[in-house]
This record gives sequence, C-alpha cells and structure tokens, in this order.
Amino acid sequence: MDRSSVEVFLTVAQEGSFRKAANKLGYTQAGISYIIHSIEEDLGLTLFIRERSGVTLSPEGRALLPQIKKIDNDARALRQSVNDLKGLEQGSITVQVFDSVSIHWLPSIIKEFKRDFPGVQVLFTSEEDSAKAEERVMTGEVDCSFFMTDVSSDLDVFPLKKDSLLAIVAPDCKTIKGNVFPVDQLGKIPYIAMKYDSNTGMRNVFSRNNATPDIAYHMDNDHAAIAMASKGLGYCIFPELLVRNTPFDVRVLELDKPQYRTISIGTRSMATASKACLKFIEYTRRWVEENE
Repeated sequence: MDRSSVEVFLTVAQEGSFRKAANKLGYTQAGISYIIHSIEEDLGLTLFIRERSGVTLSPEGRALLPQIKKIDNDARALRQSVNDLKGLEQGSITVQVFDSVSIHWLPSIIKEFKRDFPGVQVLFTSEEDSAKAEERVMTGEVDCSFFMTDVSSDLDVFPLKKDSLLAIVAPDCKTIKGNVFPVDQLGKIPYIAMKYDSNTGMRNVFSRNNATPDIAYHMDNDHAAIAMASKGLGYCIFPELLVRNTPFDVRVLELDKPQYRTISIGTRSMATASKACLKFIEYTRRWVEENE
C-alpha cells in the first residue's frame, strides 16, 4: 500500500463513509471507492462492509487496522526525522486539540509560532474523548496534544491552567437561587449530559460529591447543550474556558464547593519528540503563562 492508499483507508475507517472521506481528502466519491476497491483486489480481502448508511470495517479490515496505522505512523516519523535534520526551517507537526482550546487559545499561539517558524506546517486534529486522546499520542498518531483531564498514560505532560467547572442554568431558573450552585442539587434536578462526559472530567464532579446525575438529555455539541439549558430544559456543567463569552442568555454559576479541571499539553516523550514539536510546546506554555 502506498502512502495515498494508506491515507484513504484510514480516513474511510474513521469517517465510516466514502462521501465524507472524499470531502475530507479532496477526492471524488468515485475516486475513493476505486482506491478502496483496488486495495481489496490487491490483498484479496474485503476490507469494508458496504451498507446504505455508510461503510464499516470488515473483520479482516479490523485485523489489519493496527498494522496500517503503524505504516502511517512510521512514514510520518521518517518524514519528521528528515525535517529535523533540516532544522526548523521546514517540517510539520500534528497537534491534537479540543474545542475550547481551539477557540480561545490556539489562534493566538499559532500566530506567534508561525511568525517565527513560517516553514513549519501545523496540522490539527480534534478529540473530545480524553482516553482516545491519550491513545493517539501513545501510538504516535499525533505529535502532541492538549488534555482536559489528568493523564493516566506514561506521557511527558505539562500543566497549563487550572480551569473552574461551572454550572449553566436558565436565567429564570427558580430551583437554583443566588449566585452559586449548591452541590447538594447535582442529582436532584435534570442534567444535560455530553456524549463523552465520562471521559472529559465532567462526570467526576458527580462522583466527587457522591451524586448521581438525573440525565434528561444526551448531547454531542457543547453549544447545543448550553442552548438547551438557556430554555430551562436542565442544567449542564462546563469549564470556564468553554463558556467564556457565551452568546446564550444563561446564568453561569460557580459551585458552592468549587470544582476544577487541569488543562495540560503533552507528548509521548520529550527525549524523542521532534524539534518542531518541542518548540510548539514551549510556545504554548509561554503564551498561557503570559495570557491566562
């Protein structure tokens, strides 16, 4: 499998759709279908199961996925080693982010980084699930990552900011009065949960306070959850960074027992990380220290 075939296979596996993979990679849908068919013909295996709703990996495809990921990671590591030999004049790094960091921090960090290293290409990928974020750093799929919870893997990680966790309620919410949200109400009123709550640290607020959330809705978009809360359909819990300058008409309340998360940045190993990766981490730490 050549580099483009590997990229197409992994993108189709991730997106679960020839059409979405084509849009992401700049191919036609027919082009993606042809490449996958050619790979299957060469290997003599069916790698994807075609269904009306999209495609899923076949058992053979799932078995080959780790090896194909390794091919992609090894090729990227080789390219990065070549770039390191050329210094910071050219090269690329892949940075994993989550929404609130990408909105409030990343533009300013990138502006400073690109000012000094215009030849380094910075690629971004988003992941809201902390467990998956750690895995992608460990396997070398990304060079470095921002994390929203404590890291359990053996990575080199640097804390950036202690971020308050806040309750979001409708402006006319009669259950919660005053300027703080009592933790004894955590399990007593409807809660708007996020898809990845258990892997983002939000669910820890409940476990730390011996509460079980009364989940009214599950959402997969932060802003949609806040919009639901603004209409009195429940409350949600989000970090201060995410709700900063929110356009929705809501009350943003600290809990009467303050809760926090720690945002950090990390890489698999500072000893083996590329020069571009080390420099990006350095610029990030400095920017957060000066601006947050």
